[in-house]
Amino acid sequence: MKERILAFQHLSPEQTEQLTSMGVDVVPADQWDTATDISIVFGWSTEHGLAVLQDPHNNVHWIQTVSAGVDYLPLDWITAHNIQLTNASGAFSAAIAESTIGYLLYFLRDFNEAVKNQAGHFWQRPLRSEMATLASQKVVIYGTGSIGQHIAELLNGFGNYPFGVNRSGHGVSGFQGTVAMKDDADLVKDADIIINAMPATPSTVHYFNTDFFDKLNGTRVFVNVGRGKSVDEQALMHALLYQKVLNAGLDVFETEPLPKDSKLWDYPNVLITPHQTSFAGAENIRAIFGYFKDNLASWTQDGKLTVNLTDPSRGY
Repeated sequence: MKERILAFQHLSPEQTEQLTSMGVDVVPADQWDTATDISIVFGWSTEHGLAVLQDPHNNVHWIQTVSAGVDYLPLDWITAHNIQLTNASGAFSAAIAESTIGYLLYFLRDFNEAVKNQAGHFWQRPLRSEMATLASQKVVIYGTGSIGQHIAELLNGFGNYPFGVNRSGHGVSGFQGTVAMKDDADLVKDADIIINAMPATPSTVHYFNTDFFDKLNGTRVFVNVGRGKSVDEQALMHALLYQKVLNAGLDVFETEPLPKDSKLWDYPNVLITPHQTSFAGAENIRAIFGYFKDNLASWTQDGKLTVNLTDPSRGY
């Protein structure tokens, strides 16, 4: 039977033509409720996605997301029904890494204070002791996958060779050393910079909590470009207040949009961006469509997926 793709992700006419030339049918998102025999889903709809999977007129056996994270999907249902899942890991890594370097330079080179002083027309040079170079900092990156590796690569260019933390402690290129998550206490207690680039899994929910921040003693910058649920925001605010952490660059949050009454908005030592680090523009979409086409070619040829196959039971 011919594969039928439901495209929750917008496709240009040229992209649709490329897919149909591969011998598949393409159904646009606005026909989700009337289409039948859907076997592949490209993108996702939090409103309609599960209904498509559960519709007895469909037989979905593969989902290609347009995001690296997959925690917003009904993973239990997907696992129980043996649906294969591929993600967009790698498509956003360069943009996220560049944004991360931006956060670090913003605080290390004291641009945070410069912006405030400019608003008040106030000429005030920072103390030399308040500034630092990237090369001089002990950096610990949580998550040594595609995003973490891209961050490490850029740091290497500044003469900085970070440490990494991952599930097993396995070594990764670009890092001067790695440890397992269970063995991170000695590594982070004197870290200058801590960067979260971990995926969302049950083991990472509120990983950065009061117990974690209590290990620190004046960490210069904490960055979260991983998942919002991994950081206990109340614990982070307490750490910022009592200078366990001196500054924070935050792109993801437990609740998005960040509520207007969140106290994080008012912290002068916090830089908030609205989940924007992964938005590099058209190159993201081109890369993701390329992943999908490569997977579709291998899938229609021999039923195998070759790019970014994930394990729904593990969440990445």
